[in-house]
Amino acid sequence: MKVKASILLIVLLASMVPLSGVAASVSFDVSPVKEVISAPPGSIVSVPVRVTNTGSEPLSNLTLSLVWNMENGLYVVNKTVYVGVNESRVFDLTLKVPELPSGDYNVTVRGTLGNVSVERKLVLRVEKEILYTLSIDVGERYIYGNNVKIGFSLVSHSNDRIIGPIWMKVYRNGTIVAEKTEITYLDPGEKWNYTLVLTKPKIGIYSVTLSANMSGVYRKVEKTFVVYRRRFTYRAWYSDGELKVQVKLINGSPVKGIEVTVNGLKLKTDENGLVRYPTTSPGLYEIELNLDGVVEKTALYVGRLFINYEVKGSTLELRVLDSNGNPVPNVTLSIAGPKGEYQAVTDGEGRASLPLSALGYGTISITASAENYVGSSLTIAVPPPSSTTTSIRTTTTTSSSTTSTSESSSTTETGLPSGRTSEKQAGISWGLVGSLLLGLAVFGGSFYLAFLRPHIIEEELGKYYFVKLRAPRLVPLRNFRWEKGMNAVEVRATKGNAKIEGSKVVWSIDELEPGGEAILQVVLG
Repeated sequence: MKVKASILLIVLLASMVPLSGVAASVSFDVSPVKEVISAPPGSIVSVPVRVTNTGSEPLSNLTLSLVWNMENGLYVVNKTVYVGVNESRVFDLTLKVPELPSGDYNVTVRGTLGNVSVERKLVLRVEKEILYTLSIDVGERYIYGNNVKIGFSLVSHSNDRIIGPIWMKVYRNGTIVAEKTEITYLDPGEKWNYTLVLTKPKIGIYSVTLSANMSGVYRKVEKTFVVYRRRFTYRAWYSDGELKVQVKLINGSPVKGIEVTVNGLKLKTDENGLVRYPTTSPGLYEIELNLDGVVEKTALYVGRLFINYEVKGSTLELRVLDSNGNPVPNVTLSIAGPKGEYQAVTDGEGRASLPLSALGYGTISITASAENYVGSSLTIAVPPPSSTTTSIRTTTTTSSSTTSTSESSSTTETGLPSGRTSEKQAGISWGLVGSLLLGLAVFGGSFYLAFLRPHIIEEELGKYYFVKLRAPRLVPLRNFRWEKGMNAVEVRATKGNAKIEGSKVVWSIDELEPGGEAILQVVLG
C-alpha cells in the first residue's frame, strides 16, 4: 500500500511542473514612456511604449494597442511586436490627432498575448490651435455715381474660442477714406461678417484692407478696385410726336439705364440708349442727364410748321413757314392726290412744287414733318382747269380773274409789232445793265443776311415767351444783348446770362460760335 501511494504522488508532481512553466511564459509588463503627450489637432504623433518580458519564454505576436474612446466611436491603433526572454523594448505607435477642442484626453495603452492582457493609461493633451481666414468681397470696377458695397468676413478654424480686434480700412489713391474697428470672439467654426457701404465714391483707385489679431495671431488681406466714369455722347431731337434723347458711349454703343429728366419727368434709357417723351406742344424743353454721377443740362426748342400753298397754272406750289413766318428748309412733305402719292423736300426758302398732272385734280392731302418741329397737315381741293382759264393761260393778255392765271401768263413773252427794233437789238441793253446791278445788290444783301447777321425768332405761346437766337454762319457772335419790356416772373436761357431787371428782361451772351443756337424762355406773369 505504501508503494502505490508513493507512485501516485510522483505522477502528480510531474504533471504540475509543465503547467507552472506555461503560466510563467506569458508574464510581461506594458507602460507608456511618456505619461502626457502634447500635440496640435490634425497632427501625427509617435507614442513610445515600453514592453518588458518578465517570463521565461519569448513573447511572440504580442499586440500593442492605443485605444481612444471618442464621442463618435472607438479609435484603435494596433502593432504586433516580439520581445525576447528578459528583454525590455520600446516600440513607437503612430497616432493621428483628430480635430478636437483643446484639452486632456485619456488614451489606453494595451498589450495582449492570448488571453493575457495588460493595460496602462496615457494622457493626450490636444493643444490650442489658432487658425482663421479673412476675406474681402468687393468687385474690381465700379461706375462713378453708384454706391460701393464691401463685405468683410472672418471664419474660425480654431479648436478653441478666439478673441481679438478686427480692423477694416479703405484708401483712395493712398489716403484713407473709411475705417472701422471691432472686437469680437468666435467659437470653433463660427463666422463674423460686416458690410461697409461707400456712398457714391469719387473717381480713383481704391485699396481695401482687413486685418485681425485673434488670440495673439495676426493676419491681413487686401483687395483693390477702381471707380471710373464712362465717356458719353448724347443727342436730343423731336420727331414723330416724341422728344427723344439718345445716350451712347464714345465708341457708338448705346447705354441702358441712364437717368434723363425732361421738364421734371424722370426717365431711363432703354437698351437702345433712348428715352421717349410724347408731346405735340411746341416750346422749350429742359433736359437733364445724369452721366455716371455728372449732371449735364441742355434744352431743346420745338417749333411748329405751317403750310402755305398756291396753284400756279398746272403746278401746286408749297411753302412751309414757322410760327414767325420764317421759311423752314429740309421739311419732308407727303402729298397724296387722286393719281398717286409723292414726297418732296423744301429748299432753303421753304419751297417745294409738284405738277398737278402727276397729282391729279381734286382733293389733295399734304403733311409736313421736320426734325424739331411739330408737324402740320392740310387738305385742299384743286378743281380741274376750265376752258376759259386755259385760253387765258395761253394768251399774253393779263387777266385779273385769278392770281394763278396772271402769274402764269406773265412768263409768256409778248411779241413785238413788225418794223420795230427792241432794246436787245440796239447794241447795249441798259435794262440788262440795271438788272445786273440790282442783282448784285440783292445778292450782297442776301449774303449778309444769310452768313454775317445773327438770326432772331421771337414767339409767344400762352404764358411762355421764347427767343431763339442763331449766330451767323461764318463768324462768331460776340457781346450779344437783347432786352424787352414785359411782365416776367422767371427767365431761363440755354446759354449766356438772363435776368429780370424791373419791368424788362435782359439776355446777354459773351460769345456764340458760328452757326450756334441759344434759346431764352420767359415765364410771363
